[in-house]
Amino acid sequence: MRAVLMFLALTFSQLLLAAPNKTLRCVTTHYPPFTIYDEQKNTFTGLDIEYLEFIERNLNLNIDVVHLPWARVKKEMTLGYYDCYFSLANNKDRAKYLDFTSEPLHTTQFGLFTIHKANQLTDDLSAARIAMLRGVALPNIIAAHYNIDDSNLMHSLSTKATFELLDKNRVDYAITNYQAGLWYAKNHKNITARQLNEFTLPVYIAFKHGVINTKLVDEQIIRFKNQK
Repeated sequence: MRAVLMFLALTFSQLLLAAPNKTLRCVTTHYPPFTIYDEQKNTFTGLDIEYLEFIERNLNLNIDVVHLPWARVKKEMTLGYYDCYFSLANNKDRAKYLDFTSEPLHTTQFGLFTIHKANQLTDDLSAARIAMLRGVALPNIIAAHYNIDDSNLMHSLSTKATFELLDKNRVDYAITNYQAGLWYAKNHKNITARQLNEFTLPVYIAFKHGVINTKLVDEQIIRFKNQK
């Protein structure tokens, strides 16, 4: 009998965590094709939004998705104003403030983009001018493999601005998430892409401490993947 009562108490506490009284305010940024934010309509589409809608429905949650620029997202993580963030890489600094799911939404890789197709053949980028989104660190393994000098990096305010720099020949290359880069590149002529396989980055949903039992969210992420 005692074991049954303990089980019921544990289950009830998990349900409380899974279905808070208030709406969960979840922050993301424009991250196509995974999260696509339509600024004019203030609407979201994309794979990660499908994940969130599935989790919301099956855990009986009410999730309000909020769009912020990436630089603002990084600041907000430490302030505790929002309840959840996606799609977010896990690291020790962020884990001080957030509880991450164990199951990733997806795994991304970096891509190298240029308007000069012949440039894709070289692995020596030591003299190249390269644009990257501000606030995104270039992995050491990629910097070492391609001899990339940090002093040659130009940091832009958005991925859109990164590709505009490339289109105007102000840089030789752009480095960004491969799938996101393909989405932006379709709006420009003659941009070729190369996936950089030296580094992979899983991304997760992360919640403010105590908001939810992340194991319940993991179960829903796995269920969503299995139905695809």
